[in-house]
Amino acid sequence: MSLKYRVVLKKDMSKGAAKGAQLYYGQVRSMEKTSFKKLCKLVSGYCTAKPGEVELVIDGLIYVLCMLLESGNVIQMGEFGNFRMFAGSKGSSTLKDYDPMLFKKARIIFTPGAMLRQLVSEASYDRLDPFSDPEEKNGEGGEDRPEIE
Repeated sequence: MSLKYRVVLKKDMSKGAAKGAQLYYGQVRSMEKTSFKKLCKLVSGYCTAKPGEVELVIDGLIYVLCMLLESGNVIQMGEFGNFRMFAGSKGSSTLKDYDPMLFKKARIIFTPGAMLRQLVSEASYDRLDPFSDPEEKNGEGGEDRPEIE
């Protein structure tokens, strides 16, 4: 399976780029959003659990995951990967001056397991639509719409 992408013209963000310079970049696009209900139905197709049971287990998993992360645990989920909390902080010149308010916003770090790392390493790409470059028209036709007579 391959990721779908489009080519877009954007501002050149490379170091030392001329003002107003632009480059073409590939942008991966999601094809659709899978709802939680549909996910549970798909999972139930791989086991003996009914979609409602799968939903109940995942809801329980999320609840316990939040409790454990809040306690500072690293949650290991086998081939799926690991979850942990992280928060960097600003520094203070002395230990006495350090205050917990110096912490930046906490976030959850997900580290993919072997199965997901393999998926990423084998990614391939399919272009969604040809990019029409105005410089490549060579005077052939006007607009991109068909002419109606």
